[in-house]
Amino acid sequence: MIRIRTYLYKITFVLIFISTPEMGLAQLTMGADGLALGQATTALQNNNWAIFSNPATINNEQKGISFFSLRNYGFTELTDIAASGSLPTRYGNVAFGFHRYGGDLFNETRIRIGYANYWNDLKYGIALNYNHISQASPYGSGGAVGLDVGLAARIAEGLWLGAKATNLNQPDYNFAANEESLSRELAIGLSYDLDENALFLFDVVKDVRFPVAYRGGIEVKVVENLKGRVGVTTEPNTYSFGVGYEATLWEANLVFQRHETLGYSPGIGLNFFF
Repeated sequence: MIRIRTYLYKITFVLIFISTPEMGLAQLTMGADGLALGQATTALQNNNWAIFSNPATINNEQKGISFFSLRNYGFTELTDIAASGSLPTRYGNVAFGFHRYGGDLFNETRIRIGYANYWNDLKYGIALNYNHISQASPYGSGGAVGLDVGLAARIAEGLWLGAKATNLNQPDYNFAANEESLSRELAIGLSYDLDENALFLFDVVKDVRFPVAYRGGIEVKVVENLKGRVGVTTEPNTYSFGVGYEATLWEANLVFQRHETLGYSPGIGLNFFF
């Protein structure tokens, strides 16, 4: 009976992977806080996971290291695990990121480094990322290097405009069976911080392979150090919510994302500051 259930579980996993190719890919937005905000992170300032989003918004206030895990739709084989870190210096802000997704049949690994700086109310950043995909025979493995750039500008007190371009150099994986292009996105977003009691975010995102997507999120201070978050996305349609507790030297975040077809994905994130 246990063996039959195991086979059924694997068959279900394969059917999901094949029937929904856009969801067979890993999450592009890392971090439980950003995911709970509907992935609307293009203009999110001092983002601990900006190395996976808009490199212009790399945290320039404190050194930190972050960890994140998300189990997509309850499947172990569709788990995201990631780490990132940021280091402000007198010459600009440096960041790194690591992400792995998948299991034995399919897995994707991303290694990223980035740099950001600012001039007056304009921030700018760049990220270099190595992407590697490993697939079961006969599809083989392949790697590619991509280049991301980002900008962020303060329009008014608490109001920021952000923009990013992903994989500008149009990199391709070179598999044994075929070639596949990496995801290429253009995004523009707004963030408005209301006296540190509420944060409003909105993004418009265009992946070259898919229709225009809209993303939005709200973060509110529930009580001292405790924040609540909700978010929504289109293409695909998802809903998310989460909470975060921030202390002086650490922060913990929880997120639950619901895909309209595939169900819930729970995630957890931890940030440590120095």
